[in-house]
Amino acid sequence: MVSKKRLNYHWRLFIPLTAMLWLIIGAMASYQYRWERNYRMDRIKWQLDNMRQSLIRAYDFGDKDIDEFVKFIDRFFQNSMYDGVHIAVYDRCGHLITQSAYGAPDIDPHATGQEPMPSTDEIATILRSSADKGSKPYFYSAERSDDGNICVHTSMPYSATIEKIVNDVSIIWVLVFSMAIAATLMAYFSTRHLSRSVYLLRDFARLAASSKQLPEKVGTMEFPHNELGDISRQIVSIYRAKDKALARSVHEHKIAQRANEEKARIKRQVANNLNHELKTPVGIIKGYLDTIISDPGMPDELRINFLKKTQAHTDRLAELLRDVSIITRLDEGASQVELTDFDFHDLAYNLANDLEISHLNGNMDFDYDIPFDCYIKANYTLVSAALLNLVKNAAAYSKGTEITLKITGEDDKFYWFSFSDNGCGVPEQHIPHLFERFYRIDEGRARKSGGTGLGLPIVQSTFTTMGGTISVHNIKPSGLEFRFSLPKGKSPD
Repeated sequence: MVSKKRLNYHWRLFIPLTAMLWLIIGAMASYQYRWERNYRMDRIKWQLDNMRQSLIRAYDFGDKDIDEFVKFIDRFFQNSMYDGVHIAVYDRCGHLITQSAYGAPDIDPHATGQEPMPSTDEIATILRSSADKGSKPYFYSAERSDDGNICVHTSMPYSATIEKIVNDVSIIWVLVFSMAIAATLMAYFSTRHLSRSVYLLRDFARLAASSKQLPEKVGTMEFPHNELGDISRQIVSIYRAKDKALARSVHEHKIAQRANEEKARIKRQVANNLNHELKTPVGIIKGYLDTIISDPGMPDELRINFLKKTQAHTDRLAELLRDVSIITRLDEGASQVELTDFDFHDLAYNLANDLEISHLNGNMDFDYDIPFDCYIKANYTLVSAALLNLVKNAAAYSKGTEITLKITGEDDKFYWFSFSDNGCGVPEQHIPHLFERFYRIDEGRARKSGGTGLGLPIVQSTFTTMGGTISVHNIKPSGLEFRFSLPKGKSPD
C-alpha cells in the first residue's frame, strides 16, 4: 500500500490554530456587527424621541406656537437622513393641530385611521411593520403633554437610505479582514518558531541514527530559547553524555583488553622463562645426584664437592621460587598488601646496620641522607627487601665503590628518593628492559652471580603496588641511578 503523505508538524500546528483564531474573530465580528447595527438603530430612535420630547417640553414650558416649532424642526433636518420624518400634533379629541411639511403623513397610523390615539402618555420610538404588506417598515412614537391637551406623533419610513446607513458596517469587515491576516501571520510564525525545535530534534535523531558517534554537525544546531528548545538541549546533552560514556567504555574496554593480553603475554613469558629457569638447576642437581648414586666407590672428596654444588643449585632454586612467590603476591595488588605509616629514616638506618653485619654490599660503601620524620605509607618489609635487592644488584654488577640513598624532593602527596652507585652503568640499549622479568644483560654473568632475573621486576612491582613510581637511567660521570617515589604517611604525633 502507498502511504499517504503526512502533514509536517508545522502545518499540523498552524492549521488548527488559524482555524480557531478565525472562528474567534468571526464570532467577535458577528457580535460587533449586531452591536453596531443596534447602536445605529438606537441612535435613530433616540433622535426621533428627541424631536418629540423637544416639542413636548417647549409646549410644557409655555411655547404655544407649536406650528413654528414644527417648521423649525423641518428646516433643521432638511436634506439629512431625517428629512423623511413626519411630525403630527393632535388635540385631546384627536383632531390634527399641525404637522410637518415634509415626510409622509400616510405612515402615521392615527392619521390613516389604522389605530386610535394612544391611551398611554408615551410610546417610545419603535420600528413597526406596515399593515400594507407591500410597504416597508417605519419608525413610530407618540407622547402626550403634561396637561393632556396635545399628543405628538413622530413617524419616519425605514427607507433604503436609512437601511444602508444601518447595515453599512464595511469598516468592521476591513478591521476583521486585517485582524484575520495579522492573526494568520502571527500563527504562522509562532508555529514555525515552535516547530523549529521539533525539526532540529528530528534532524538530530536522524544524524544520531546514521552514525555510531555523535555527529559534529550537532554542535552547530541552535535550538530556540523555549520549553521545546530546553527539552531538545537536554536530550542532546543526555545523548552526548551517553556517547562520551560509551566512547569511554569502549576505550576502557580496549585498555582492559590490552592489559589482559599483556598480562596473558607476561604470564606465558614468565611460564616459559620459569620453566627454563627451573630446568637448569633441576637438571644440574639431578646430574650430580645420578653421578653420586651410580658410582658408590667415588672418592669422598669428589662426592662432597658434588654435594656442595648440588646444595648451591638447590639454594638457587629455593631463591627463585621465593622471588616468584613475592612477585605473584605483588601482582595481586595493594589490596593484598598491608600498608602502614613508618619513618623512612629508620628503614635506611636499619638497612645500613644490616649491611654492615651481612656485607651484602660487598666492597662498596653504603651511605644515606634521609631526614628524620620522613613518614611514608607503605609495607616496611617489602620496601626494605626492594632496597636490599638494589644493593645486591649494585654489588653484583656495578663494579663501583659507593652506594647512595637520599631524598631529592617532595610535594603534597609524595616523597622522591634516589638510589645510585658510581659504577660502570648499563649500556643504553638495555635501560628500557631492566624491569622486564628474567631479563639479563649478560646471561652467563648473571647465572654465575646467582641472580634469578626477578630482582629488578620485584623492585618495580613493590614501589608501584605501594602507589609510587620508579625509573632508571645512567648518571655522569659514571654509575646507575634509580629514582622512586612513595606516598606520604602520617606522623604518630
